[in-house]
Amino acid sequence: MILALVSALVIFYSMALNERTKREDFINFEWMSGDWYMRGEGYIIHEHWDSKSEHIMEGYSVSTNEKGDTLGKEELRIIKFDEEFFYIAKPSKKKYPTTFKMILDSIRKVQFYNEKNEFPKLIEYTRIEDSLFAKISNDKKFLLFKFKSE
Repeated sequence: MILALVSALVIFYSMALNERTKREDFINFEWMSGDWYMRGEGYIIHEHWDSKSEHIMEGYSVSTNEKGDTLGKEELRIIKFDEEFFYIAKPSKKKYPTTFKMILDSIRKVQFYNEKNEFPKLIEYTRIEDSLFAKISNDKKFLLFKFKSE
């Protein structure tokens, strides 16, 4: 009886540890999860991120004017493929998505890079308290988006 109980506990612990190990792939990106808003003069940008599995994080970005008319949409993904992470952006007005390879992953900061893309070449997300900063840039210019959770 005691042997069966110990065996059951070992199996349960092993399964829990295995599941936790699978999820650790995306623990670094959990800080991006949620709904983020940037309000400007005459527009709102809403960006949403959600972990879908141990290898996929999905998101979207929608820009609207003050009347609620959609100005732009973008489908976003972070995926793990062959032990590398990639950021995939598909604006609604483009036929094909653009892929960026992760070059930096630290606590609450991540960078993705695509040398062949004219703009942006670099996409960077940084979380500071209740704000999410997204910076897109190339060698000549940059745009900084400051999102707040609501």
